[in-house]
Amino acid sequence: MELIILGSGTCVPSLRRSGPASLIRVEDKGNKDGYFNILIDSSAGTLRQLLRVNIDYSQIDLILYTHFHPDHIGELVPYIFATKYAPEFNRQYPVHIMASEGFFGLMDGLKRAFGKWVEPMPDKVILEEIPRDMAAAIQLPPVTISTLPHNHTPHSLAYKITGEGGKAIVISGDTGFSEELAGFSRDADVLVLECSRPQNKPVEGHLTPKEAGRIAHIASPSLLVLTHFYPDCDKADLTAPLMSEYKGKFIMAEDLMSINI
Repeated sequence: MELIILGSGTCVPSLRRSGPASLIRVEDKGNKDGYFNILIDSSAGTLRQLLRVNIDYSQIDLILYTHFHPDHIGELVPYIFATKYAPEFNRQYPVHIMASEGFFGLMDGLKRAFGKWVEPMPDKVILEEIPRDMAAAIQLPPVTISTLPHNHTPHSLAYKITGEGGKAIVISGDTGFSEELAGFSRDADVLVLECSRPQNKPVEGHLTPKEAGRIAHIASPSLLVLTHFYPDCDKADLTAPLMSEYKGKFIMAEDLMSINI
């Protein structure tokens, strides 16, 4: 498995950081390019970020949305539009786009705004809602997808992506402190947590480094990756408050960073 941070920033324009998006690549001998490619969130500009890591948008097999804030779904409309009208979009089977209950309502609103231009073609794109109380994992070979609803919005989901060999990546999406998220993430190979705010500037519904450290201390991942930094995070010391709670291995995300698992 490979994790690529396509965007480590937020809604605030930044020359250093694109908005939130991550790509997980899982070896899949049955796929055309040898990988099953999962896109998690797609801020504006994500399709271009994919090209910068040599991934064409037609190579994406599954898109997961953690919630519906504009900085996380900014490329949803352009993506669907491109699947309908770009002759280069050529796939053997449809892409699945999945998100929490409420996704169909969101799409209905987008169709009212954009009309037929965002009406997915069923042979190219399949939309699916994930029940927030879903107990069973989703089997989508070569991966298993588990979800956890949490407290950022009524539609927020964290995702655990587990490969056939048992390697697991957890993507928190935007979140406040959550013991449930810590338990959900326990012993993951990689835990990707948002860390939007410096320690001295907390905001409800987002993590400070100390809160991220508390989650990671409970979860005990092999590697912690912090991401989703507002610009003031780049001027603050995030490491000291994080390490006051968490002694394990960690990385501060940067755009286009690649992590092999």
